Amino acid sequence: MDVIHFSKMNGAGNDFVVLDKAETDGILPAETVRRFCDRKRGVGADGLIMLAKTETPNQVVMDFFNCDGSRADMCGNGLRCAALYAVRHGLANANEITFATGSGELHTEIQGEELVQIELLLNQEFKAYEKLIPGENVYHGIVGVPHAVVRMDGLHNADIVPQGRMLRNHKAFAPAGTNVDFLEFEPTFKRAVLIRTFERGVEDETLACGTGVGSSAVVLNSFYHAPEELMFQTKSGDILRTKVIKKDGKIQKVLLAGPAIEVFRGTIISKSIF
Repeated sequence: MDVIHFSKMNGAGNDFVVLDKAETDGILPAETVRRFCDRKRGVGADGLIMLAKTETPNQVVMDFFNCDGSRADMCGNGLRCAALYAVRHGLANANEITFATGSGELHTEIQGEELVQIELLLNQEFKAYEKLIPGENVYHGIVGVPHAVVRMDGLHNADIVPQGRMLRNHKAFAPAGTNVDFLEFEPTFKRAVLIRTFERGVEDETLACGTGVGSSAVVLNSFYHAPEELMFQTKSGDILRTKVIKKDGKIQKVLLAGPAIEVFRGTIISKSIF
């Protein structure tokens, strides 16, 4: 493995290195992933996405790695980028693509030049945790990956990292840990919900988190009487739209629509990456 071709992509500012698994010898070692994602010595990214074409038309396997080299079952913003990459790079030939991920089989639809809708499954229902922080319940469940969701006033100017790190490593969510989403919203939900996320595996705030938005849509509908369709404003300023899908009154999944952008294509040739 001497050369790897890749695309640098982002979904609402959440950025990724995306590549075809055929470019590699298989799953990349954690150290190689860390070097790819290093913002000083590599390409720089919140995560790395590896895609593989299957014998079934318009079905693609997606492997996702956090920038620290750890694997995650999936990534919402990353999945939108994966769909766009799959079409542009010949892994699929239709606007509707099915991805095999660690959190299940997920359907995607390219709705515009840089607009993609994906589905996120509710893998584990959310429940309330009291007294983890003063004055607010923390809601925890799994939409693709684990998320803790909490309301916070004054979110625009807040430093979410200390509380995000504390909840990410809280014993209540051990041993896997959790991502942490902070929300500010008005009771009528006529304006976009402000969301900021501390991401596990990045160990810092990112500009957006797709599974965090999906998780927040579930929590707001389940516990705050929010409508089934919502808009979320991410840290990057981008707007993500959600629609909660129910069956027999129970939430089954969330549709998430937002931007997916291929910024540039490149080739890694440095031996230090491998």
